[in-house]
Amino acid sequence: MEHMLKKCLATLFLIVLCLMPGCALVNETRVPTSVEIQSMQTREFDVPYKIAFASVVDVFQDLGFIIQSSDFTTGLIIAKGNVINRNVGFLESMSGIHSKIVWNVGTAHLEELNGGEKVSIRISFVTNAKVTLAYGMADESSRAIQDGGFYARFFEKIDKSIFVRQNLKNLSDTN
Repeated sequence: MEHMLKKCLATLFLIVLCLMPGCALVNETRVPTSVEIQSMQTREFDVPYKIAFASVVDVFQDLGFIIQSSDFTTGLIIAKGNVINRNVGFLESMSGIHSKIVWNVGTAHLEELNGGEKVSIRISFVTNAKVTLAYGMADESSRAIQDGGFYARFFEKIDKSIFVRQNLKNLSDTN
């Protein structure tokens, strides 16, 4: 009887041991769905469209982005920023890498809601990298930023900018 109990416990232990790494892999490699991505990239603000548009432009510029294009009518803003020309280390230079340039491209799309007194803002960011290799060859890559905290911090900055703009407008209206 004791031998049978040991055998069952050993079998159960092996089963649990085999299942544990599978659980860890599933959690680490989970890719957010398009609905989850859109949810983290979109917020609504109870503010006129004009104030929201100017606030988004302000935040991009405050963070060191250069506005590549903006269209008030369509609500599209495209900005490029945070260019880093990184010096390569010894190991990278030994592998033939001469330079590495990293930059972000941010886009914002604003849409009027409720007759213009409410605005939906969707932002997205892509990190780009260009690695120059030996003999003038180059390798480029892009990766969409899918960090919810990153987007939450960006929206906090937009919210603060809106607050400042609304209060400046209220001050000028009372004077």
